[in-house]
Amino acid sequence: MERQAIENRLLGNILAVTSTMTIGKTKAARIVGGERTLERLHQSGAIECAGKVNAQNGKWRFNLSQVLQHCKPAR
Repeated sequence: MERQAIENRLLGNILAVTSTMTIGKTKAARIVGGERTLERLHQSGAIECAGKVNAQNGKWRFNLSQVLQHCKPAR
């Protein structure tokens, strides 16, 4: 198998496994490059929020697979 095919298969496996996982707002913002970017992606529908409870201290839980698909480039 060539390297590109292996990388694509591994990326597909990672995204499939993480599709049922969620992470908090702070970590999601760090991965995508900031809170504004996260909010813009959420409003556009690119990243789903899995349950902000209508409470003062409600927790934002974002789909990990979708967050990883929009991660900022590593330095």
